[in-house]
Amino acid sequence: MEPVRSPRPDRRASAFLVERYLPASAAGDLGTSVARVARICAGHGGVGTSVRYLHSMYLPAEDTCFCVFQAPSSDAVRAVNDAGHFPLDRITDAVLMVTTEPTEA
Repeated sequence: MEPVRSPRPDRRASAFLVERYLPASAAGDLGTSVARVARICAGHGGVGTSVRYLHSMYLPAEDTCFCVFQAPSSDAVRAVNDAGHFPLDRITDAVLMVTTEPTEA
């Protein structure tokens, strides 16, 4: 597996994991909130951004949502989430592991 690299071969892309701890009652609106932030990242939210939304995962047993972004900084990730009115609890640097070949079991 190789970490995701930026279009510039001399620099690694920065990835960030956003953690959200949600009450069970917020789970119903989760898809809408994630879609809103993804639209902002895609440039459809009226905010110019260099943040790329990659994917999200919701753990219902933990009432936790993780979202992964590629961005120049954690501040940029925070800005798009703020613009989307999607509160977060923590942003952590992450290394994306992408495999292009099937792994052996």
